[in-house]
Amino acid sequence: MEIRLKRAAFLSELIPMQGVVERRTTIPVLSHILLRAEGERLALAATDLDVSLTSWCEAEVSTPGGVAVQAKKFVEIIRSLVDDEVALRLEDENRLVIEAARSTFKINGLSPDDFPTLPKVPEDGGHKVSFAQIKSMISRVLFAVSTEESRFQLNGALLKMKDEGIELVATDGHRLALVENSLDGGGAEEGVLVPRKALQELQRFEGEGDIGLKRSEHHLSFQIGRRELICRILEGTFPDYERVIAKDNDKRISFDRQELAAAVQRVALLTGDRTRAVRLEFSEATLKISAANPDLGEAQEEIGCDYSGDRFALGINPDYIGNFLAAVGTERVIFQLKDENSQCIGLPVDGDDQRYLCVIMPMRV
Repeated sequence: MEIRLKRAAFLSELIPMQGVVERRTTIPVLSHILLRAEGERLALAATDLDVSLTSWCEAEVSTPGGVAVQAKKFVEIIRSLVDDEVALRLEDENRLVIEAARSTFKINGLSPDDFPTLPKVPEDGGHKVSFAQIKSMISRVLFAVSTEESRFQLNGALLKMKDEGIELVATDGHRLALVENSLDGGGAEEGVLVPRKALQELQRFEGEGDIGLKRSEHHLSFQIGRRELICRILEGTFPDYERVIAKDNDKRISFDRQELAAAVQRVALLTGDRTRAVRLEFSEATLKISAANPDLGEAQEEIGCDYSGDRFALGINPDYIGNFLAAVGTERVIFQLKDENSQCIGLPVDGDDQRYLCVIMPMRV
């Protein structure tokens, strides 16, 4: 392999590969990026066997060929170079020579034959969705995806195509986030469970226009421009989330989002690591937020709210409130509540989404 290519364009395709590469692995090749030169382009690929990313960049290919190189160090080298153009040349025993201006690096690689065979998703069918819309939807629910490996069916979000709409839902059993938007040319389909890592990598992508969504029996493909991210669909049954969402919460209380977020964050400073809870006490036009910790002390703060009912209180995890308030993005938010034992439903006021809500279960304090 012998090629020349533009450093900036090469680096822009290399950097997203780092997120997919498996860093802690007993299979050495999974910490590598596959480079394969042919025609007038250099193809790149990375995988952890569950999530794969492929892309390419234009190159002057003198001699075609391929090699797998250690991702972290290779990206550091390309990033450190100062010349606009980079030359790559493969020597014997899969040693890659990197040259730019007066710099020369030689790094040991692996045979491209050792790199895993990447999954493929059929080209036909699928849906086109605004990439900006998909990224926005992911940001609304990602915080609610479970990180407990034992609850594998909750380690991702449910992506569901509906008649003229698209829906994304995540839950960890203590909270649930749901976002829905309209979609031209949609159609009701069975939902698929997209793993957390795939959602995180999609959110890091830069790009404009539409993203193509296609699926096979076991894999889901997201394609935007020259990049294609393919993930293994999680197996398992996602909870019947519509039944979880309370329909009889009769108290609607609105707040200034930033004021509420700041107050909750301050009071939460005196919550314990084992009992992570604040008390929300509602009275006429006022919310009192408090926390008590026998080892540290106590804190309380009052803010204004739009409420005119009877006094009541409930306990809630301040991190869950903070995650919702950071994701919702509107100036004002609404909490739908019933009593101290019922769930809190957070909603935006005049949000951009067709439907967005976050359900947070109460705690005893």
